[in-house]
Amino acid sequence: MSLGDADAIESVVAEADAVIHLATCKEDRDGVIEVSFRGTFNLLEAAARSDRLRRFLLASGDCVNGIYFNRQPVPIDEDIPMAAYPGYYPLSKVIEETMARQYFVQQGVPTVTLRMSWIHTEDDILNHLTVAGEQFGVPVWSELMNDDQKARMEAGQDAAVALRHPDGKPMRRHIVAVEDCVQAFLRALTTPDIEGETFMIAMNDPFDYVETAAYVGERLGIDVIELVDPVGQDFCIDVTKAKYVLGYRPEVDIFRLVDRAIEFRRSGRPRRQRSGYVG
Repeated sequence: MSLGDADAIESVVAEADAVIHLATCKEDRDGVIEVSFRGTFNLLEAAARSDRLRRFLLASGDCVNGIYFNRQPVPIDEDIPMAAYPGYYPLSKVIEETMARQYFVQQGVPTVTLRMSWIHTEDDILNHLTVAGEQFGVPVWSELMNDDQKARMEAGQDAAVALRHPDGKPMRRHIVAVEDCVQAFLRALTTPDIEGETFMIAMNDPFDYVETAAYVGERLGIDVIELVDPVGQDFCIDVTKAKYVLGYRPEVDIFRLVDRAIEFRRSGRPRRQRSGYVG
């Protein structure tokens, strides 16, 4: 079923007690228009006409706050104005959040927005923190390497990345495990009197690239390389509201996430199908 099919959406939502809106497109101009803009509109229109819907959950992301690209002098909470970094995907989330909020204000649709940090599962974190194999996320390590480092990577030599700012300070950023996102959604489905609210969802603490690279290097028996990112900005997500109101309790920190990623690789279990978008 297509989210662009308003009649089909209407019939499905009319029979639902809750809608969990996870559908999205990344940097696909036409897909964003059809899925994020038209699709969200169709879902909210149907929700506004429903006489049984109890909760409309929107999956948003910290991209609306411009994480990594924009300077974040204080921890990011729900009250900081949206200021997304450039791109169709962050723009789509700003539009989705705005639409959901206005359908709550104007028509009483019981919307709740979960603004999640970068979600990791399986061995995603290893694909991000090491140079060999599939690249996951930004920055792209080869773009920060010198010729010697590139030659080693091209020869298949793996290494964990200790990422620093130009002044030498370790870079720090926030992410979240998919299991903790599931926990947040389940709590948001059942917590009363939260309609119209937004909640930041992330790990308890941001991780330090230098500290984490040392841990990955030791666990995998690979070298650690130092790279400097001239663009990236530190950021910290404040999950106090989600903890206090939803009872959200993040269970996976960066070290447990790495351990589970290593366990996943060693298990030989097949990986999920990728979306085709790196980032």
